[in-house]
Amino acid sequence: AECVGELERRRDVMLSSLQEWPFVRPGGGWSLLLDVASLGFEAPEASRLLLEESSIAATAMVGWGGPVSERYVRFVFSAEPVERLQTIPERLAGGTLAAAVASRA
Repeated sequence: AECVGELERRRDVMLSSLQEWPFVRPGGGWSLLLDVASLGFEAPEASRLLLEESSIAATAMVGWGGPVSERYVRFVFSAEPVERLQTIPERLAGGTLAAAVASRA
C-alpha cells in the first residue's frame, strides 16, 4: 500500500504540474505516456528533443504494441524522487515540445 501511494504521488506531481500536456492518465503503474503525435511530432523525434533540450530521457514507444503506440513517448516516474519530478516543468519550458503545447492552448 505504501509503494502504491508513493507511485500515485509521483504520477500526480507530473500530471498536476503539466496539465496542458497531452498525457494519458494511468490508473496505476509506474509511467506516463505523452501523446506527441497530437503535438505534431513522431515519437523518436520527440524523444530526441526531450533529451537534447531538457535532459529528459523519454522512450519512443515504437514497436511497443503496434501502430497506435507509435504516437507516444513514455516518461518513467517510478525511479525519480518527487523533488526531481518537480523540476520537469522548468526543464521543459522553452523547448520545442513546450512551444507546441502552448500553441494548442
